[in-house]
This record gives sequence, C-alpha cells and structure tokens, in this order.
Amino acid sequence: MSEADPAARIILEDGTEFEGVSRAWHHSSAGEILVYTGETGLPALLTDPALKGAILVLTRPVAGVTGIPDEENDTLALGTTVESAEVQIAGLVCSSLSLESYHYRSKKTLARWLKRHQIPVISGIDTSALVRRINLRGNLRAKILVSQAPDISFSAAKTGEVALQSSVKRTIVYGTGPKRILVIDCGARNSVIRSLVTPRTSVIRVPAASDWSSLDCDGIVVAGGPGDPTTCEKAISILSQKLSLSIPIFATGQGAVILGIAAGGAAYRMARGHHSPSVPCVCLETGRCYLTAQNHGYGIRSDSLPSGWDPLFLNNADQSLEGFSTKKGLIKGVLFQPEGHPGPHETDFLWTEFVQLVDNGGPQA
Repeated sequence: MSEADPAARIILEDGTEFEGVSRAWHHSSAGEILVYTGETGLPALLTDPALKGAILVLTRPVAGVTGIPDEENDTLALGTTVESAEVQIAGLVCSSLSLESYHYRSKKTLARWLKRHQIPVISGIDTSALVRRINLRGNLRAKILVSQAPDISFSAAKTGEVALQSSVKRTIVYGTGPKRILVIDCGARNSVIRSLVTPRTSVIRVPAASDWSSLDCDGIVVAGGPGDPTTCEKAISILSQKLSLSIPIFATGQGAVILGIAAGGAAYRMARGHHSPSVPCVCLETGRCYLTAQNHGYGIRSDSLPSGWDPLFLNNADQSLEGFSTKKGLIKGVLFQPEGHPGPHETDFLWTEFVQLVDNGGPQA
C-alpha cells in the first residue's frame, strides 16, 4: 500500500467488516451487495443497468487483467463493448486488482476506467469469506469506507425505484423498418436493442414511467432492470391492458417479473438473486438444458401464474421459475438474458423467434 492507496473497509449491514486497500476513486459509497461468479466481460457487466447502485463482489482471484478496450459505437450509436453509457455499480470488491492490462485490445486499465467514472474499488479482501457471509445472511446492504474520506450511511444505498432511474428520459427510435417494436425501458441493455433492429423492424424505446398506451406498435418488449420491479407501476398498469391484444409481447430479465405481475402473478424477492453468466435452465417444452446469463434479484412464484399461463423454463439448480408463456407463445417472459454479453448465446434464438412473430403478425398455423 502506498500514499495513493489508503486503507479501506467494507462493512455489511449486519456489522461484519473486512479490511483492504482503496483503489481507483478514494471515496466512500453504499449499496446492496451482490456476488458475481463470472470470469469475463467486465465492461459489459459493470455497465449493465441491472446492477445500478450495487456494490459488486467478484469471485475471480484477480480482476482487471484484460483491461478495458476503446469505447466504440455501432451503427445504432450504441456501445459495442458496454451495455449502457455509464458504469452502473456503486462500488467494486475484489481479492486483487491488476494495475496493468495484458489484452491486445486493452487501451486503459480497469482502475483508471473506474476512477474516471468515480467508482470506488476495495481490494485485498478475503472474498471467499465475504461470499460465505453473504450466502449465509442473504440480501444485505453494505458500504465501502475509505480512510480520511467522509462516512456514509447504509440509507444512501440506491434501492427501490432504481429501475425508473435507469430508464431513458425521452423516447428514442432505432432503425427504419416498417414493423414497430416498442421497448419499455426498465433498465434495457444495449444488446437488447441490437437484438431487435433488423431491416424489417424499427425500435421505439420509451421511458418506463411514460404513458405509452396510445403508441401504435407491432410488438412489445419489456426490458429490465435493477431494483424492485413492483415500483414500475405505470408500466405494469398499461401492460396489463395490452395482454388482451393479439400482438407479440416478450420480456427479459426483471422485465419478465413486470410481465408476470401484469398478468396477475406474485413477485418475490430472492434471498441472493441470480448473478452469473452460466446458470443452467431447462426448457420444459423440449427437455433441453441451456446455460444462461442472469442478473436479477426478484422472481415470480410458479404457483401464482393465472390460468392459461404455463411455466416455460426452470432453473436447474434451485428449481425456481425462469420463464413462462401464454397464447401459444405469443406472450412470453424469461428472467435470464437471451443475448448473453457477457455470457453464452445459447438462447438468443428467443430473440429471433420474437422478431419473426412481429414480422408475421403472430403465430403461424
């Protein structure tokens, strides 16, 4: 530790403390503490709106070895290596942080990138002991306290309506295709938009709290998102009215929880959530098991699904509901991220199926 790297502590809401070293931005922060078990794709992971306001614990031995590549945009003006325009986490916890990068595409170190975005990092932590504590206690708030920096309270953690805070502030249109897909942005990722724009489709991305009930469209996507999905009351109310229409609706991540609530299902907060790029899920229609990327902390109780709604995917580890559908697949929700990034792309066929539904005007006989 040098003068530039002051001592720091991470304190859990139950009073547990771990001592380490402050890296990057030397300021205190608070947030819900989450554990991520993946090994790759840090730029996409740390900019995922699903992690807005969270203090993220990485289980890998060393973080930042591959560095951060240049920020490039695609033809839709969306970042190609990131999922949003800003780093979404409130703080990062790791066992060791590499101050050098060794990937051929790297243009800056992880520490430098996080410092520019004013994100504190604490390293030198026994992450194994920390993860065991989190697994034992379940959902907890935490704070990173840096020596000589002002203290911060647990109440400063961003929770609750962060889905609305993650949403765009105005309507944005992507593409010029004749088929219009409405994306309800409760924390949409860049890769969701990319998965929907084709020569035959255009995407209208609207704020979650806006009144989109009168907008004409050929399909609806609910993309979420961080925080408590029950706070997206406007989106839930309008969506419940749209369920009676014969238009394709697809929801991913916690957007599927919003869809489930709109249908009359019961949401619940998970003890630890699913935050990993390799969660096995079984498709109940085919019996095939897929590896999925996940970043959600709420679920829908399978026994609360209304009549006519059927379970579609089950988590192969804890048997929780990961997907459901109705109207012969015209309306469908999955709690994982079919596009991966970071993570496997085994289920990206779900995007293809949805776009085909939109293009065809519904299921074909």
